[in-house]
Amino acid sequence: QSSLEQIEFIPVISSITGLNSYALPSIWDIKTDRGNTRLKLKSEQDIRRVSAEALLITDANGIQYLIKNRKILDKFSKKVLDRFM
Repeated sequence: QSSLEQIEFIPVISSITGLNSYALPSIWDIKTDRGNTRLKLKSEQDIRRVSAEALLITDANGIQYLIKNRKILDKFSKKVLDRFM
């Protein structure tokens, strides 16, 4: 069983739609498979690589979000991720 299969219950981010600041902490507006929401990123260490394409993001409340394949995200989402990684 792959590590991605073990974390299937985690909301999957399909895009980052907004960002309040490139400074930390920052508030991200995100679109997930469970609807639109907002997360607060405290530190760059809260973004972890799960595989070459997948990322696990933990917000300030300890909620984890998954990006299954960062390479297929839209241009803005990639720009935000590149800034914080």
